[in-house]
Amino acid sequence: METKESVVIKVLRSPTKGGRSPNIQEYLVPLKNKKMSLLQALEDIFQTQDDTLAFRRYCCGLQFCNSCMMRVNGKNTHACMTILEAGCEYKVEPLSGHAVIRDLIVEM
Repeated sequence: METKESVVIKVLRSPTKGGRSPNIQEYLVPLKNKKMSLLQALEDIFQTQDDTLAFRRYCCGLQFCNSCMMRVNGKNTHACMTILEAGCEYKVEPLSGHAVIRDLIVEM
């Protein structure tokens, strides 16, 4: 159920302890402002919908530290600088080329 003031974020989640394979989990996130970043949306998901979602929450906001790097719609990018557009879908995966620790956290 998508509205114009929200985005759909599909996150590739790590396998569960029961041995299930990685799966895509979908979240509907309301946009709190016109310049809401993907990192802010992930924080909103963590705070209001799913406190098991793992991602690096620290970022410098300047594309300098690279702690928020992840794959968004097939491209490696900074989550802190990815501004979300209302009504759009975003597929979010761990940064490619790195070992996955859990969900969106990789070894740097």
